[in-house]
Amino acid sequence: MLEFPMSNIHRREFLKDSIFAAAAGFTGLSAGWAFAQGLKHDPLIEEDALGLAALLHAGEISQLELLEIFIRRVEVMNPVLNFMTNEAFDRARKAAGTIPLDTRFAGVPILMKDLIDIGGLRRTDGSRLMLENRPARNVAYVDALEQAGLNIFGQTNVPEMASFIITNNEVFGATRNPWSLDHSVFSSSGGSAVAVASGAVPIAHGTDGAGSNRLPPSATGILGMKPSRFRMRSGEVGGGHDIAKTNHVLTRTVRDSAAAFAETEDLSGKVYQPVGFVQGSSRQRLRVGLVSPDGALMNSEPEVLDAQQRAGLLLESLGHTVEETPWPVDSEAMADAYIKFFAGKVGALKKTVETVSGKPLMESGLLTPLLASNILSSAAYNEKDIAQGRDYLATLEAVFENVFNDIDVLLAPVAPVVAPPLYEHTPQELWSDELAQYSAARLKYTAPVNFSGCPAMSVPLGRSRSTGIPIGSHFIAAKGAERLLYELAYELEESQPWRGIWAPFSLKYIPV
Repeated sequence: MLEFPMSNIHRREFLKDSIFAAAAGFTGLSAGWAFAQGLKHDPLIEEDALGLAALLHAGEISQLELLEIFIRRVEVMNPVLNFMTNEAFDRARKAAGTIPLDTRFAGVPILMKDLIDIGGLRRTDGSRLMLENRPARNVAYVDALEQAGLNIFGQTNVPEMASFIITNNEVFGATRNPWSLDHSVFSSSGGSAVAVASGAVPIAHGTDGAGSNRLPPSATGILGMKPSRFRMRSGEVGGGHDIAKTNHVLTRTVRDSAAAFAETEDLSGKVYQPVGFVQGSSRQRLRVGLVSPDGALMNSEPEVLDAQQRAGLLLESLGHTVEETPWPVDSEAMADAYIKFFAGKVGALKKTVETVSGKPLMESGLLTPLLASNILSSAAYNEKDIAQGRDYLATLEAVFENVFNDIDVLLAPVAPVVAPPLYEHTPQELWSDELAQYSAARLKYTAPVNFSGCPAMSVPLGRSRSTGIPIGSHFIAAKGAERLLYELAYELEESQPWRGIWAPFSLKYIPV
């Protein structure tokens, strides 16, 4: 596990003690104990990114002072939760004090998912194969974040090449859930979600290619938004757009997400007219389709179903019309198509690894056994199989267009399970049909939305009564309807606030 050095022995002792205290059911230590150790609660912990930007705009704190607070937060929380891969503290220190104060975020620090090109920073994708990969320049999306005044000071953990449902890899280790250290937070924006949920940062970057900006937020109690295909500035080298993957931030508050959206959306109007900064709810009452339970691939856990029903009742209490509707996707066909699609994406990796290492794929040591064996199993699919998979995925756009002829929003689970146990599966395992089904079942409600091109969000409305782990509600809208989703998110945030609800392993309870 990657750990940053603690600045003194007292903090190491505190972390050791606090882990056992929280495990025993406590959420903090006495003020007297903390005072004796020279520790104190972070006075800025309740501020979101826009709140911190207001302090910077007013000159009440400097960019460097704020950055050092954030670095201290990471030094305290990362050894417990393991959400970081690479630090960029010196880079951020050089930028602090030079970022224009008339920008939206005015120097607020941000962590980036270790799955996007940032000029001069190592991008590992959680893989030994990529440890020497250092892109020369930013992609357009990163430029937009920096132009908005966000100061990049590190990168967050992912499963190797975003290839599995649990955030774990052999280079940096497993990322733990701040609500339950024995659980994961799904993937692949797991490190970013944990960084936000723990209070290390109020805003972190994520990518969503099959659910990655909705699954981890669901399991950590924060907001995750997946924009429409083509909506955001390009996150790809060359300026193109991935068929499934989009970039956006993970946040504690709706306004932070909406503000970052306004700063990073494509302003050209070539596909969608810009939305701008959505700043509140709407009086429009929506027609909501509440997805009925089905047993395809796996049954949803009872606590997930309970959270789904409670979300529906909340919407009805707010005056929205809620009616049950079937999930519009054939989950079995989707799983088969997605496996074939993935085979088409990773096929070239075998040749790359063997060329670089001079060894057979499984002996190279550059990829985990899990991903290497997955690549080998993908060789069973020929070009015709892969084309069939792509053809099926291409039909999902029309499937969801048809859905939104009759309703405004589809409400589904984010996943059929609350959160996976931390080591339920590991990168040392070999790929199998059982693991393929395991992953497909947990992506059944998120991955189809990526291929539909529609926007979707996970909103923290539910909670497991057995573990305390949050359960997100999954709202999906028609292509280009991000304004509708943000307006609904504001309304839900006001009616059932989550901003003040913190995980036991967060800086709300752990002094720094």
